[in-house]
Amino acid sequence: MGGNKMGYSIFEKTMADMTWQEVEKASKENQIVLFPLGVIEEHGPHLPLGTDSYWSYASCKCILEELNNKGQQALIVPPYYWGINHCTGGFPGTFSVRPETMKAVLMDIFNNLHDWGFHNIFCNNCHGDVIHIRAILDAIKTGRNEFGLNIRILVDFYDLSRIGLKGDEDFILVLNPEYPEEFYAGMDKSEIGLFDIHAGGYETAFIKHYFSELVNEEVAKNLKSTSLTNKELEQWGRGGEATRTLVPLGYAGNPAGYKNIVNLDCIEKFTVEYTVKRIMESLNGKA
Repeated sequence: MGGNKMGYSIFEKTMADMTWQEVEKASKENQIVLFPLGVIEEHGPHLPLGTDSYWSYASCKCILEELNNKGQQALIVPPYYWGINHCTGGFPGTFSVRPETMKAVLMDIFNNLHDWGFHNIFCNNCHGDVIHIRAILDAIKTGRNEFGLNIRILVDFYDLSRIGLKGDEDFILVLNPEYPEEFYAGMDKSEIGLFDIHAGGYETAFIKHYFSELVNEEVAKNLKSTSLTNKELEQWGRGGEATRTLVPLGYAGNPAGYKNIVNLDCIEKFTVEYTVKRIMESLNGKA
């Protein structure tokens, strides 16, 4: 049994553990808000349903610590995990809400933050379902217009075209770090040209790193790769039985490859420092 680097709960270091006076003080200090977004969704036979929510929370906690190191105070909204799962909706344990439901809840949360006096909100979503992301974007754009909030979502450069964005929208903050080549040392070359998109090598390595007791390594290390081709990616996107036929065990990637990701500490440190740099640039009107 491994340890948990993230503490006793996904509420640790979030507003859930603060008093109302501490929240009021934070708003008066114009602290920025980090908002982790995820889902409860099947992640193969080796990872928990809450993987995306754990990932989003862990990332926000690391970002919070780095922001504090840079002298920028921030706080974390309790993780949101009632999202949309089109692709994996055919598997038991995969919860999914309607887009209008998700948007309504997010709007209420933005309204709360506005009423309490917060202004700068950065959303960190770790779930790639396009319908899910579009619901978040709709809520963010509406929240910006209705409440005058500076809400932005962190978006990977390589996801822009997939979700129909150009990159210059004022409601997103594009992340495009240039990782040193040595970070990829040891990665399986047979996976080149394939898509490891769900419960695969990196996701397994990340959860093992931060929530090691939640990973069934005995299962993971014996799973064969199901990384997708371009054609298979289209079938994955159809969801339901099409997805279950394509990946009967629920993972689309190479879970056993987690053993080859030997530089995860360096990758995550680089990513967090870059993300904080981009957040600070946006606060200063440079992004």
